[in-house]
Amino acid sequence: MNQNMEVDNERMEKSLRKLGEWKEVVNELLEKEFKTYTKRAKEIHPEASRMVEYLRNFSMRGGKRIRPGLVIAGYKAVGGNNHGRITKAAVSLEAFQTYVLIHDDVEDEDDERRGGPTMHKMYEEVYEKEDMIGGKEKYGRNIAITAGSLAGSYSVDTLSKTDFDAETKIKAVRKLEQIHRYTAAGQTLDHTINHRKTEEVTEEDVLKIHELKTAQYTIAGPLELGAILGKGTKEQIKVLREFGIKAGKAFQTYDDMLGLYGTKEKLGKPVDSDLKEGKKTLLILKALENGNEEQKRKIKNALGNEEITQEEVEEVRKIVKETGSYEYSKKRVGKMIEESKEALKDSNEINPEIKEFLLGIADYIITREV
Repeated sequence: MNQNMEVDNERMEKSLRKLGEWKEVVNELLEKEFKTYTKRAKEIHPEASRMVEYLRNFSMRGGKRIRPGLVIAGYKAVGGNNHGRITKAAVSLEAFQTYVLIHDDVEDEDDERRGGPTMHKMYEEVYEKEDMIGGKEKYGRNIAITAGSLAGSYSVDTLSKTDFDAETKIKAVRKLEQIHRYTAAGQTLDHTINHRKTEEVTEEDVLKIHELKTAQYTIAGPLELGAILGKGTKEQIKVLREFGIKAGKAFQTYDDMLGLYGTKEKLGKPVDSDLKEGKKTLLILKALENGNEEQKRKIKNALGNEEITQEEVEEVRKIVKETGSYEYSKKRVGKMIEESKEALKDSNEINPEIKEFLLGIADYIITREV
């Protein structure tokens, strides 16, 4: 993927090592938080306790903890130097991530996440084991929505318990709400275009979803949240936002490529999920734009097809490459990443060490395995 793109492998590896160090601290704090939440839940009801345990199971399965890592980076980028204080705040973004993923899995009717069952599938297993009545899918879906909402409340609770001054915490909570607002708008647009005819959807629509959803809550939002807690200037926050929006759009465009050309082992979910969902990615749009009538027919038949076969998935993969759509998406990712790097390189407002860290993360975005 990174061919013809400038990538500093040494810098990238250094950034990933740093992210790994922060991940260990975040995981320790997450476990500590869940112990507190479990204790509280036990005082309420066994079902509340079970929900917290399932949330812990879901949250602790894996992931690089990019979002909390970027909260830490945003804080340090503007001169923040209390590592213990910011790592506690960073946990709030992982709780927010859990909330978003659980609801996303319900909406997309996915069975797997991070190599294990989704929350609604975990509760469907409870339904079966305890011989319940009234509909397994309905039970699993309803409880998962509740569990996701609870995780969302944890994100605010975690942030509010930090020992930053009151005014700074209020600003941070408002930023968290803004991240939530943009993510909701992006998710709404995502579902809306998936229900529109393909010829009514544009590249701009797809990139707007990436900006509102992934860029905001994966990169730009966490960086800005950290910078707010570090009392960064307007100029510093502006630089981090510009980097985050461009890198975030590249991240999701590349993620869509992984979604079609990756493996179940790497993705933590089946590779046909996006096609079954009918997701109109940049890959799909450009293939439809450039393909002949037969190629267009095959892609349209695959989109939203719950019974799609592996052979049909392979056919879509082949068409995407034959039509030049894969190459086009790769170039778009490369351009967005280079623009994000330039936004950072041109600034003298950001801590040089963190600037190097973020440039390494940008390199990582375009070197994940397809």
